Amino acid sequence: MPLMTVQGASAGAHVVVTVDGALTDQLASLVSDFSSTLTGEIGGIDGINLVPGSTAFGGNGIGYGVATVAGSYSVTGGVGAIVFGGAIGSGVPSIHTQIDASGVTSSFVSVEGGTTGGVQFQAGSSAGLFVAGAGNNAFTGDQLSNAGNWMVFAGSGNDTVIAGAGQNTINAGAGDNFVNVSNGTNTVYSYGHDTIYGGDSASNQTVSLYGGSSFVTVGKNSYVENVAGGGSNNAIAVGGGSTVIGGTDDTISLNGGYSTVMTGVGDTISASGDAWVQYAVNADVSVAGSLTFVGGYGSSTITAGQSTIYGSNGMNVTLNATEPGSGKTIFSGGTGNETLNASGSTYGVAAYGNNAGTTGSQVFIGGTGADTLVAGVGDATMTGGSGQANTFAFRDGVAGGNYVITDFGSAVGNTVGLLNYSQSELQSALSNQVSANGSTTLKLDDGTTILFQNVASLNSGDFQIW
Repeated sequence: MPLMTVQGASAGAHVVVTVDGALTDQLASLVSDFSSTLTGEIGGIDGINLVPGSTAFGGNGIGYGVATVAGSYSVTGGVGAIVFGGAIGSGVPSIHTQIDASGVTSSFVSVEGGTTGGVQFQAGSSAGLFVAGAGNNAFTGDQLSNAGNWMVFAGSGNDTVIAGAGQNTINAGAGDNFVNVSNGTNTVYSYGHDTIYGGDSASNQTVSLYGGSSFVTVGKNSYVENVAGGGSNNAIAVGGGSTVIGGTDDTISLNGGYSTVMTGVGDTISASGDAWVQYAVNADVSVAGSLTFVGGYGSSTITAGQSTIYGSNGMNVTLNATEPGSGKTIFSGGTGNETLNASGSTYGVAAYGNNAGTTGSQVFIGGTGADTLVAGVGDATMTGGSGQANTFAFRDGVAGGNYVITDFGSAVGNTVGLLNYSQSELQSALSNQVSANGSTTLKLDDGTTILFQNVASLNSGDFQIW
């Protein structure tokens, strides 16, 4: 716990300030710069050693107040700087200080110091800089619409910051902190296990999470980022139009209009409206409205009324489609190996293998609805599921691999669609079909080979030429 010496209220006088916490170097630099500036100006400013009670700074000069004893202080008038700490020779400052600066009339005030006893500070309409190097501290900004903008820095204690109505930058330091952003437009840097609360009305907030196990609740058009290398298990709730950069094992709630979640590993994501989720890994996603799910890998579960899923190598998606209607749920394959398992879906899905690029292996499994499964480049295994009237489709010029249809004969109305193939190509393939062990293999002119498991033979009525 380093001690720093800060310029006192007069030449030759000094104050002892404690600096502690995860951001010790940054806090110490701020305090050092503050003291250096004061040292150069101390002869031309109104320096006062404050005593508990009320102190009014008069005249047109800029006042400098110093608090070195425990107590409650009220400072008014033209104050440019306030420092709190201990007297020289007092050891580690442990006083608890309350400072009310709501009556300060200067346009900007710097408030800096640090004691293990902490400080409670009330800002006024001025803008300012608040640096509390140690202790459990409390900062309350002016809640009126004409409030100034503040930069707030705290040490390692369990701090409380209530943002004012201005545009504020808040760094609560390490510890278990509470930051209220119900007022103002705020940028918050969270290094502890923090609760950052603004509610639905707190729009346009920016939060960067470096710690873990924090709770964030902000309104629409906000931005919440789990910084790379930070903690995990954060609970984040945002309003519509917001963006969340996922972390590890976070719980993310998107409330209201269209919002976006980027990256993240093992996150649980829910949305009351529409959502875009991109590059999520091993995610559990539940969306009441329309979902666009792009990229990512690992095993993810998606429950959505309407969804468009863009695959990528290593993606394994379990899909539950909850809304009826053709074209409501679409999977568009990427390159590499992918699995779409919609066996739990009540309504039909449409899955399309990649139509260009490198080969891979796709697994498409339908549910209880009528599904459309379209083979792409590379090999694929397709299962229509328990629903009837499934369509298994192949595209001339795109297909050409080895394909397996596992349950073609298990449901009424199943059909094979052949896009851009000719009737003569189909007849030739049917004439040369090979049956073995209760299954049938069909080979098309472009090299496409289709194994129909548990189907003894095929006829033209099983196919449609598109």
